Amino acid sequence: MRPLHLVVGSGPTGVSCATALLKQGCRVEMIDAGLDLEQDAVQHLHKLQSIPPTGWDERQTAFLKAKMDAGVDGIPLKLAYGSDYPYRTPEWTRHVTAIECKDADSKPSFAKGGLSNVWGSAVMPYRQEDMQDWPESTRDLSAYYRAITEFMPVAARRDLLDKIFPTYCDNERPMPQSAQAAALEKDWNNSITLLEQAGVSFGRSRIAVNATGVGKASGCVSCSLCMYGCPYRLIWSSAETVDHLQRNPDFSYRRGLTVLHVTEQGDSVQLEAEDSQGGRQSISGARVYLATGVLSTTAIVLRSLQRFDETLQMQDSQYFLLPMLRKRGVKNFNRKDLHTLAQMFVEVVDDQTSPYTVHLQTYTYNELFEQPVSKMLGPLRSVFPSTAFFSRLFLFQGYLHSRHSTPISIRLEKTSNGDKLQLKGQPSPEVKLVLQRVVKKLLRLHGSLGAIPLAPLLRPGMPGRGFHSGGVFPMSDNPTANQSDIYGRPAGLRRVHAVDSTVMPSIAATTVTFTAMANAYRIGTLAASLEDET
Repeated sequence: MRPLHLVVGSGPTGVSCATALLKQGCRVEMIDAGLDLEQDAVQHLHKLQSIPPTGWDERQTAFLKAKMDAGVDGIPLKLAYGSDYPYRTPEWTRHVTAIECKDADSKPSFAKGGLSNVWGSAVMPYRQEDMQDWPESTRDLSAYYRAITEFMPVAARRDLLDKIFPTYCDNERPMPQSAQAAALEKDWNNSITLLEQAGVSFGRSRIAVNATGVGKASGCVSCSLCMYGCPYRLIWSSAETVDHLQRNPDFSYRRGLTVLHVTEQGDSVQLEAEDSQGGRQSISGARVYLATGVLSTTAIVLRSLQRFDETLQMQDSQYFLLPMLRKRGVKNFNRKDLHTLAQMFVEVVDDQTSPYTVHLQTYTYNELFEQPVSKMLGPLRSVFPSTAFFSRLFLFQGYLHSRHSTPISIRLEKTSNGDKLQLKGQPSPEVKLVLQRVVKKLLRLHGSLGAIPLAPLLRPGMPGRGFHSGGVFPMSDNPTANQSDIYGRPAGLRRVHAVDSTVMPSIAATTVTFTAMANAYRIGTLAASLEDET
């Protein structure tokens, strides 16, 4: 019988690795905690889907919005259909590692689909110049990016960005633009030569959305509910791909299990997991692929190697928010028939600002914009010219390369109450300097951009806040104790592969998920050739 490969985790990198292994003719079993959306929310969704969108009212969509809030620092915790299940620790587990953050903010996920249940769905590849610290053999991920777009829908349009950042998908399925985004794009097109000379490229957003509704009850109906959760579940979640993989006779999915550690035994690996009854289960396979996200994967590796009380470093792509005001407003900016995900991408490639790409995602009006403004104004909100203001307001969500971002120390400790993973942000004055250069550049270009950044409202996120983190065991051609080889195997392990961002040598600004998925697909593709290795 063909050897069994065990994939731990059902997030984007888990399904990518599993898909690659299946393409190589392997038998695959996915081990997962698999928390899912509560049934009452599922039933509410089914009711919405049975009614034409024109018939939806506030009462029927209230369950989506009930617990969502927004402040000047953004949304504290983005929920899925009014639920926090993507961040919840399973009630039935007693030995899952506790997370303690100091000057940092990050969370693991035990959900089926992981954090893809709540992500912003932006997908951009890494630029080769942003990967110079990766082993040379791992930098060209073009074939693997393309493989990902075969099962993950990408709403995109080929435009100026394609020169530097290929879309890697054959079909153009752009999402409809808001009136504000169309006006801003027109401004930028009128200044395209000046912007390009300044190292600024722009284009339509690329988001993992099934815009045309293939296999769904409907395509995008532009209902403006994206930030709460798409009623038709058109925003891709890897949970969908898990369901699709289950049609393959070589694939099985076992939920209700949290993996504690792995042990290599000759030509096999045994993982120890806790089940939904609080009991223990041992599962054996030829190889194990850890895809549980950087926090859980790091904890499993350190526990498996008995490396307690050692301080390692996690890399992070600095997240920040920057509001901008267009010089002119747009009529009917607050219409409900629009999508509220990122509308435009801006890429700054300018050595005077940073030797690495600075990535900006442009968001136009949605009702969550009003909450922080109202809180800031207090009693003055009744006299504030809100219509004129919001018709001009754009929110830029940005990221920096990890080389310019605050590192996070990470340490697994044994305590009397179980293991604890401690995260601590390390002070980095460089973050402030680079962000200042970004803002100054945008200020200088305000005429060409047709918009001016509201510099006093710049809000850098806490380290880890953007969930673009990794690099605890970075890949290397000659790995040391705190590195992994090009197959994602941490030093000291031969049949255990970390396939998520844990092994990425650096985290570039352009959205971590797409590249983490491509690298996981690469490892899964190549792992079968290692089968005879002892």
